[in-house]
Amino acid sequence: MLVGKITLIPFRTPTMKDRFDVANLLLEVVREGGEALRDDDILIVSGKFIAMSEGRIVKLDDVSPSEGARRMAKALEMDESLAELVLQESDEVYRGVPGFALAIRDGIIGPNAGIDRSNVFHGYAILYPKEPFKKAEEMMNRLRKMAGVRIGVIISDSRLAPTRRGTTGVAIGVAGMLPVKDERGREDLFGNKLRYTQRAIADDLCSAAQLLMGEADESVPIVLARYTRVGEEAAPWGLTDMPVPKESLAVKSEECIYMRGLAKTPENFVSSKGTR
Repeated sequence: MLVGKITLIPFRTPTMKDRFDVANLLLEVVREGGEALRDDDILIVSGKFIAMSEGRIVKLDDVSPSEGARRMAKALEMDESLAELVLQESDEVYRGVPGFALAIRDGIIGPNAGIDRSNVFHGYAILYPKEPFKKAEEMMNRLRKMAGVRIGVIISDSRLAPTRRGTTGVAIGVAGMLPVKDERGREDLFGNKLRYTQRAIADDLCSAAQLLMGEADESVPIVLARYTRVGEEAAPWGLTDMPVPKESLAVKSEECIYMRGLAKTPENFVSSKGTR
């Protein structure tokens, strides 16, 4: 029996070096690619692409490390300027490994609070997008108005999963769609009621888009996800006109099964945001 299918459409862009208007560029790139946005489409946009549009690029030589950053850099064998940026950008910092501090930013845990030195000029670092949920909503509202269609927008990033080799996609900002589908209370194939299962739809889409975006010189920061129905079957994602809070994706550390199972290790250089 046939079921609906998801089509992923990648869009290549020129290398951007200065601030730019993301919404206008998105529409231009989609049109030049011979496509037009449709109702129920989801646009997945690279977080680095968004950060670049915001000018979130820092020259490491211009960063003045604090004493806390120096201690962290020594403990983790990090560049002192990078350590300072991690402290500034993180909500919480945990013990790390040589070269990397394990940090939480906007409810997502990862190395160096998402700060990256790839796909940016030599000697510079590109920071996490500023308020990615707010940015996603602004883009979604503008695109809906300009294109006259009801779509969703996801800002994506790449992350390492615990005990897994290689990066995968993760949503860091969502607007216009329900990022998580609650399956609790449904029955499985054998009649067992699901007690805990919630499907991370936005993260799943980011992982799929990551196959096309790549991590090196692909220059594909935009992927359009489109669902083709068979009969009356609904898309696996649902759209919404309400703001999407980041709490709809993230859980607190004390509620996370991984973080609860691993005791937090106190450090002398930082305990939480604002403490150095």
